[in-house]
Amino acid sequence: MRKALSLIGLLGFLILSAQPLWAGCAPLIKEGRELLPKTNLSAGQSSKVKALLDEAQKYLDAGDHTNGVKTANQALDLLKKK
Repeated sequence: MRKALSLIGLLGFLILSAQPLWAGCAPLIKEGRELLPKTNLSAGQSSKVKALLDEAQKYLDAGDHTNGVKTANQALDLLKKK
C-alpha cells in the first residue's frame, strides 16, 4: 500500500513540475505572432520567423511542449534582435 501511494505521489509531482512548460508554449507563440508585424524584418527573415512559429504551433497541437517552447523561443530571438 505504501509503495502504491509513493508511486502516485511521485507521478503527481512529475506532472505538476512539468506544468510550466504547458503554460509557456501558447503565450510564446502568441507573443511572436503579435511582434511579427511590428518588427522591421526582411522578407526572408519574416518568412523564417513565421515558419518557426507555425512549427511551434504544430508541436503544441501534437502535445510536444518542450520542442514547442524551444522553437517559439528561436522565433522570438530572431524578432528581438531587430
